[in-house]
Amino acid sequence: MKRFKSLWDRLLFRDKGIIPTKKLLLLYSLFILAILVLSVWQFSWLFLALTTILAISLLTIDIFLLPKKEEMIVERMLESEMERYQKETVSISIQNLTSDNYMVRLKDGIPETFQTIFPSSQPVASEHKTMITYDVFPQRRGKFLIDSLYLRFKSKLGLWERQITYNLPTEVKVIPNLSEAKRYLASAQNYLLHEGIKIRKMRSGGVGEFSKVRSYVVGDDPRKINWRQSAKLQEMMTNEYEPEHGKYVTILIDCGRMMGVELKEGNRLEKTIEAAITLATAALHNGDHIAVIAFSKEIKAVVPAGRGLEHLDIILQTIYAIQVDAQESNYALALQHAQSIQHKRSMMLLFSDVQTFVNEDHHLFYLKKLRKKHLFVMMGIEDQLLHQKIKMKPSNAILAMEKSVAQKQYLHQKQVMKKWEKHGLPMLEAPADRLAVTTVSHYIETLNRGML
Repeated sequence: MKRFKSLWDRLLFRDKGIIPTKKLLLLYSLFILAILVLSVWQFSWLFLALTTILAISLLTIDIFLLPKKEEMIVERMLESEMERYQKETVSISIQNLTSDNYMVRLKDGIPETFQTIFPSSQPVASEHKTMITYDVFPQRRGKFLIDSLYLRFKSKLGLWERQITYNLPTEVKVIPNLSEAKRYLASAQNYLLHEGIKIRKMRSGGVGEFSKVRSYVVGDDPRKINWRQSAKLQEMMTNEYEPEHGKYVTILIDCGRMMGVELKEGNRLEKTIEAAITLATAALHNGDHIAVIAFSKEIKAVVPAGRGLEHLDIILQTIYAIQVDAQESNYALALQHAQSIQHKRSMMLLFSDVQTFVNEDHHLFYLKKLRKKHLFVMMGIEDQLLHQKIKMKPSNAILAMEKSVAQKQYLHQKQVMKKWEKHGLPMLEAPADRLAVTTVSHYIETLNRGML
């Protein structure tokens, strides 16, 4: 049994050893077939013996021509940090110290959550360093260990393959997807203005710090025209203001059971973390202070308030590996902890499941106390299945009933959300792919209105 397991391991790219190729198995099958055909007639047993000895000699010589482990210097090169759902390239360097050319195929010990296709047989030139690359697509956040690299070198005659295992332990961190944050940093104005087919203009009220003087364009507030500069330059100029810097924002990320609901790409927690990182990027880029708390039944991770884009790396390294817990969330604990670490007035933004949160009235007690000092906002992801049920055209009684129940549930949720908003506790929902831009837009609008 142990021998069979060892043989099976070798066939599955495990451990080390020498295995026959498809070419050898084909030739062997043809040889047996020829013997069976010749056995019908009389033939020389001496010829058969000589043929067998010659074949065994060729097989033995071909085995000895296989490379040894110490004759190949192998290295793996890849990034220590990868973004979820972003293509990354892994490079394998093989330095052939022998004077022979070989064909090699490989399999790397990457985690199952990394989608990839390994390259087919590649030539390895004699006394030369060969680079073999393949792409990976990480599907899950966290810390992963990539250890064994399995190489199979084909013999000169192509009858045997020697499998050599190289232990190359490499630790890789898969962090949240930062594409939304990068889009914001590339052009904050475009990121905020273009929300699908609807174009929203940032409010530019009188509250804020003076930024610069620029040329007047149609639509600017006439009250902000800089008459002194206009007269000096003989061109209409206007003052531009930006929100005051140095505000405090506290992000609370729910990691409880309801955040594990699957979406088209990942789950609710994945999209929530990406939105939280984008908001943190916008606030830090704006000069504000950011604190982050991740929680479920207990506090999972805490990042004290800090400012500057270098603080973003601290946030990433703290929360990149948090996962969903199969437990109900303790909102009271999270809100109390947030108040204990944030003594200054701040915007406390809770990412959670709105439907679950609003149906528990006892949360209202803690939030009424919290809003006396802090500005509370809750962000959630829309229930796409519920909206699909509402929009569908029922073709039978069962579908009509499902649509009716969905509409009733939706109206009840909106009524409860309005009740919370009357207490000064706004709650917003957005589609999963618009959560980040909706959150950042609300943050900028809050600053421009001078509410923080």
